Amino acid sequence: MSEQMYDVMVIGGGGAGMAAAITAADTGASVCLIEASDRLGGSTALAGGLLFAGGSRQQRALGIDDGPEAMFRDVMAINPDAPEPVIRRLCAEAANSLAWLEALGVEYPEERLSSPSGRTVPRAHEPVGFGMAVAERLDNALYQRHVDIALKSRVEQLVCDAAGRVTGALVDGEVIHARAVVIATGGIGANPELVQRFLPKTRGSSDWVWHVGWPSNRGDGLLMGEEVGAKLGGADSGLLLMTPGFHRDFEVIGPEWGVLVNCHGQRFVAEDGGYWEIAEGLERQDGSRGWVIFDAAMLREHARPHPRVLEALANGTITLSWITETLERQIAEGKVHRAGSLAELAEKAGVNPAGLEAGIAHYNKLADAGHDDDFGKMAQNLVAVRDADFYAAEVRPAILVVTGAGLCIDERARVLSEAGTPIPGLFAAGETVGNVFGRNYVGSGYAIANCITYGRIAGAEAVAAS
Repeated sequence: MSEQMYDVMVIGGGGAGMAAAITAADTGASVCLIEASDRLGGSTALAGGLLFAGGSRQQRALGIDDGPEAMFRDVMAINPDAPEPVIRRLCAEAANSLAWLEALGVEYPEERLSSPSGRTVPRAHEPVGFGMAVAERLDNALYQRHVDIALKSRVEQLVCDAAGRVTGALVDGEVIHARAVVIATGGIGANPELVQRFLPKTRGSSDWVWHVGWPSNRGDGLLMGEEVGAKLGGADSGLLLMTPGFHRDFEVIGPEWGVLVNCHGQRFVAEDGGYWEIAEGLERQDGSRGWVIFDAAMLREHARPHPRVLEALANGTITLSWITETLERQIAEGKVHRAGSLAELAEKAGVNPAGLEAGIAHYNKLADAGHDDDFGKMAQNLVAVRDADFYAAEVRPAILVVTGAGLCIDERARVLSEAGTPIPGLFAAGETVGNVFGRNYVGSGYAIANCITYGRIAGAEAVAAS
């Protein structure tokens, strides 16, 4: 491999890296892809695979009026400090990325289009087979191209010429030369030191936190970029999802029928809101902790699998926490508190008793009226808490999904220096990038939209620069 000068070197074989390599190879460029683990797919293969896009074929078929500009306005409303040109190009090309994946064989049925929180235009496109299907189709497409692939090869550092242009990388002690390099090494979740450095919000739940991304995501790209003067961004913008900590699993949809309170016994979010909204609400509470309160009737009648997780359950992707069987086992083991009164329950859980009694009494009035004036929880999920015994399951934002921090890029996927100028020959895409997510997660499918869209942009721009 070292005897050849490649047009484009891609470091990392997840969704972003494969998208970059395929795009570059389709122009006729010579491409190599280097992956640290023994197979391709990265965190994309472990994800739900949803892709967030406005103006898609599926939306048009369902008569949904949406497009890149509306998507851009919504993203910027959530994260007003995000770099507008970078977000605008992502929004402009996300639907094209979806169509590109469909052309590679990924199925995105119209009936799977959703708005997870039920309050925004449906933009979350769910594929048949989830993220594994996306990764498999990318893998298949990659192997149909002329791309040199090196697995179980970890890049040690970038190589630059005297003018500061990136001209390749040191791989297992050997220099591989390239006219342009795309970093797509994923996030930092498998590197505890970098998590502590860039995600201080994890400290409140540190003994619960686990990373569900690819195990080789150790922040190599961030560190390599930092060594050549790249600007870093996205500190503390990672996505942590709520979990009761029963088992290390990736179940993102909580009990919409329960009542989520803080240590003062007060609600702070709609329990049927987007999973990212619930997690971000938990982060703002004392100790980043909350408790799901429910009663015996809820345990009997409402603790069932959510319809949206049934396929994932059948595939063995997740193990359910919020079902009667699991909860009864956790109650028996003492991991879920049980009491004959709310005051007693509060004492066991470490919640303010008077606050919990008042909070549940107020919630019951809302449930009886069939309208949540406080947070807008949907009427069908408003269930009064009256039937002793009463239960409390502690939850924390502890499932580390998207780590957020990484290299700053411009709208051409060029890695920026500390001075804000592009580093010649260096591009980045996917979770390695630190200025696309923003402090607040946009919604289901945003990470994959970023991954595929900027992967394709990076591949094309790297060829143009080579």
